Amino acid sequence: MPRCSSALALVLLLVACAAEPPPVRAGTETGSVQRVPVPELELPQRLAEGAVLTAAWELRSQLPITGLSAMALDGERLLLGTDQGDLLETSCPLDQPLTECANEWRFDGRLVARGAPRADLEALAVRPDGSVVLGLENRPRLALLEGRAGDYRIGHLEGAPDLRFLDRNAGPEAVAALPDGRLLTIPEGAVEPDGRALVLLQDADGDWQRRWLRLPAADLLPVEAAVAGDHLFVLLRRFGLLSGWRGEILALPLGALDQPGDAFTPRTIAVIRHEPLGDNHEAMAVRQLPDGSYSLLVASDDNGFALQRRLLLAFTWQPSAVGEG
Repeated sequence: MPRCSSALALVLLLVACAAEPPPVRAGTETGSVQRVPVPELELPQRLAEGAVLTAAWELRSQLPITGLSAMALDGERLLLGTDQGDLLETSCPLDQPLTECANEWRFDGRLVARGAPRADLEALAVRPDGSVVLGLENRPRLALLEGRAGDYRIGHLEGAPDLRFLDRNAGPEAVAALPDGRLLTIPEGAVEPDGRALVLLQDADGDWQRRWLRLPAADLLPVEAAVAGDHLFVLLRRFGLLSGWRGEILALPLGALDQPGDAFTPRTIAVIRHEPLGDNHEAMAVRQLPDGSYSLLVASDDNGFALQRRLLLAFTWQPSAVGEG
């Protein structure tokens, strides 16, 4: 983490996570989000893993964009969620890289979980029918977004998996919708010592099957998933007292999900580490472009305190047959 020792950063991070949420803002509100380029970067930058870093910004706004932890594309609409349950949106022109998303964002209100002080919104997924699925880490459960901007509510998701076996704050950080409407979720707190992450995947009948995703290392935790084109993308995160923050982006052809066997082996397409980019990256959105390449946005969760940043990173990636499976 920049500008402080790793040990101090961890202590402050734990304090920040335990802090009371900011006050709820009434109604909807539109405002400009300033994207300030991260200094000391030569862009575009081709990463050894294959993706190209095309832009890196720090976000500044009067809107409540602290704690960004979830993103999902719905056509031109980019939905964003925070770990306080705040919902925001902006627009991203179709067939254009996600660097072209608008700087005008709208605050759509806060979700409040019944019987809980807040809705820890860690994942968003838009199904083909337009319905929006929520991943609530602190419940932990999957839910349905109901209502409209300014009056959104947490609704019941028919056929949701039973996630009560997960510890509190170890729930569904990664949720994605497949083109046929099936859902998958990868809980943060279900990674085996051998580096396999539990994947709960719906079959054609809507039943949930247990599968496994092979991770590059057991201390990398899944924090976001997105489907675009014919690929599943998974964002991983790690924090170490000596090594600081590390993020990785994995890609897996969707066809692998229906192949025989119980484990999937993705490829790493990007690694995010060291200054000035290392931070708590938790949110990701992906779009396939007309030329077959992919445009990715990754956002960091600042946990609501000053020694972390609200970063937004943009990547492009062109898949190839080599190394995929």
